[in-house]
Amino acid sequence: MDKDAILEKFQGGEVFDKPSFRQSVHSLYPDCSEAMINWLLHSFREKGILSSVGAGKYYVTSAHEATKKMYIYPHSPEFFDLETQITDRFPLLKFQMWELIQMNDFVNHQIAKNVIFIETENMMVNSVYEDLHTRHPYAMIEPDTALFYKLRGPDTDIVVQKLPSEAPAPLINHSCTLEKIVVDILSKKLTGQLIERSEYPAIYEGIFNKFHIDETRMFRYARRRNLYNALRSFIFEQTNIQLKTIQ
Repeated sequence: MDKDAILEKFQGGEVFDKPSFRQSVHSLYPDCSEAMINWLLHSFREKGILSSVGAGKYYVTSAHEATKKMYIYPHSPEFFDLETQITDRFPLLKFQMWELIQMNDFVNHQIAKNVIFIETENMMVNSVYEDLHTRHPYAMIEPDTALFYKLRGPDTDIVVQKLPSEAPAPLINHSCTLEKIVVDILSKKLTGQLIERSEYPAIYEGIFNKFHIDETRMFRYARRRNLYNALRSFIFEQTNIQLKTIQ
């Protein structure tokens, strides 16, 4: 099959869905089966010819897009120790984690003191906090900004808080996705108060330039957190990010 002919109408970064892809294939190969269409979509994505911006939404990968990677962060030893402790103590627990120093890949002024956020289902927040607090006396449970700065310890800070419902699921173990982090740091709660706002444009542009971002997942989560308008306005007004989808 002639892949260039199939994808010709989608050049230039246009986002399209599976029905549009099917129509393009059938215009050239009318007898092409649904199984073959599914295989073509899968094959094109595996080869990096197509990229995805959400469930069932694709675009032809440009030379720049081809350099983007899936986000995998080499977490600190403290992060992995905490993850193991929680998993061993609560093997069935649903939780996610991220650490503030992840943002050092994107900020101009490096973050020297780390904060590890542990987010767990609501009814287990107290149990996880109490268990961790016996080994980590400076661990905190859902502090506001003022209390956080009052209770900070000499080493890495640990914050246990509620995992928002419908948060994007981790891709690897319990490490939060970038789609979740970029929404959370825009909030007016603690997660949005630990980095200077002047750093935000560089953070967002660095993330979108270097890594694949599922825009559909990101904006769905932003809606859940009542941050949809804030996120959309920030991206359009304060960054040079070109969204692939019109949200």
